Amino acid sequence: MTYTRFFSNKWAIAGFTCLIYSTSFSAFGSETAVLKVGSPMKGELSYSNSENNIKPYTQSQSKPQHKSLDINVPCDKGDYLTGYVDSGDNTMTMDIIDAKGEISRRLIDHESGKQKFYSVAENCAEIWRLSGAGAYQIVLEQRVSLAEQDLEGSLENHLQSNLESSDTLLSPKVSALRESLQKGESTDSFWADVEALGTPLIEEIPSGTLMTFLARGDYRNIKLMGGPSNNHDALQRLADSDTWYKSFIVPKNTHLSYQIAPNVPQLPLSGRARRIAIKAVAQADPYNHHPWPHSAIDKYTTKSTITLKDAPKNPWLDVQKETPKGELSTFKFTSSTLDNTRDITIYSPAIDDSQNNRDDAVLLYIFDAESYIDTVGLPTILDNLIAAGEIPPVTAVFISNPDGDARARELPANPVFADVLANELVPQINKQLPITIPKDRTIIAGSSYGGLAATTIALRHPDIFGNVISMSGSFWWKPEDQSETDKHFVASEVIKMDKVPVRFFLSAGVFETARGNSSSNGILGTNRHLRDVLLAKGYEAHYQEYGAGHDYFSWRGIIGDGLISLFPSKKEK
Repeated sequence: MTYTRFFSNKWAIAGFTCLIYSTSFSAFGSETAVLKVGSPMKGELSYSNSENNIKPYTQSQSKPQHKSLDINVPCDKGDYLTGYVDSGDNTMTMDIIDAKGEISRRLIDHESGKQKFYSVAENCAEIWRLSGAGAYQIVLEQRVSLAEQDLEGSLENHLQSNLESSDTLLSPKVSALRESLQKGESTDSFWADVEALGTPLIEEIPSGTLMTFLARGDYRNIKLMGGPSNNHDALQRLADSDTWYKSFIVPKNTHLSYQIAPNVPQLPLSGRARRIAIKAVAQADPYNHHPWPHSAIDKYTTKSTITLKDAPKNPWLDVQKETPKGELSTFKFTSSTLDNTRDITIYSPAIDDSQNNRDDAVLLYIFDAESYIDTVGLPTILDNLIAAGEIPPVTAVFISNPDGDARARELPANPVFADVLANELVPQINKQLPITIPKDRTIIAGSSYGGLAATTIALRHPDIFGNVISMSGSFWWKPEDQSETDKHFVASEVIKMDKVPVRFFLSAGVFETARGNSSSNGILGTNRHLRDVLLAKGYEAHYQEYGAGHDYFSWRGIIGDGLISLFPSKKEK
């Protein structure tokens, strides 16, 4: 299978420009650098020097060496601020620090490469702090004031939304609240009940299970990020009250995570730039009782979750004290072909030496290493599944992304990246393994773009990867030179090529439909089509749909389902 004609990207590394930046004294009493649009900052952090001795530098001076840099970002409340930190192979963290010296928001969390940040200014006296080691460049790309945001258009949209839906309220509890408001009563009793019950509200009505998301406050707008929709649906304001709501009919096995996004910036832009502004304000629902993940450092990195009673149980997600723990080891993998370096982490299962020659051992390669190690907790999942005898011993290779741009460039059906994995990474991994694991017991796995990559790489290199786990694979993707009507690139390639010895586990969420008026079939539709094509070609293809969306919260359980489906193990008596 070849994709060469679809990839003509010319990669280049832009040179850094060394600029002078000014300093000021903040309310914290320490000298801080000043970051403004059009004035990038460049420097170097080192663990060898004291923390707050910050000095600017010019081209004629030596580079500063500090392990943290305090930054003042001139702003007005409500400003939309976005930009990036580029630290190459160096790991950096950037936090917003309040007057007490505590983290109020984490913008970048121990990441390398080019990492973007999004924020809306709440307290302009707060400082931003970059910490880590090595060279960096910080660029503030946009500062959009409230006056420049489309506030009038935002208000008109929500007034129109309220008008259209005022007679079609689905939630019995919201309907009862509307009647109370008409009698001149307040919302206090309603919200006292909500605080006790938790959100979202779950009600049974004649048409099914109703899930209603709620928010309270005087906002310009409120949107839902995640949940049973891909469209960043707007919550509707109930009359002139402080109550906002959005209801969905959902299956009884629904399990998902979501965030509430108040006062989403309405930018004078279009397309993706306007859509991603929601990242600046999306945060945990304060009335939800099930925040996740537990490692989240602030409300912006925390998601709220809901799991209905018929959702998959997934007993292997939590750490079990008595379960033997596998070991993690990490090394740097540099590819001259890709011109980048990334972390590769190997999980070795907790088995004794007598089991190292087991002929049923499995080797798993999986993308998005940080998310699957930290957020999903895949090492813990493997510990539990192996100890319970649900799967044979699995060695896992977690493949990191150098940065977000590299992920978007490398994972979508990129033959250069596929060949680097097959010809450069795999030989290095094989040298480190205590046993040889054949290709028919080797899996390549991922979610979203990672599912697309796993599928196309296995089809290109079936002599190395004999199995695929694709979770919510982005099979809507197509090369730029294909028309909008060509919706099934991977399926079309499968039809044209000879069958190869690869087995598949594919999954999709029932909420992963196309966004808005998109001509795409979305993740759900394209996964169904690929399943049909694979089966028609005679492939072994396991397929499962879940009451979920595009969501690591559900992928935690699905990765276990995929492993069990492809490599079930007889439990020891």
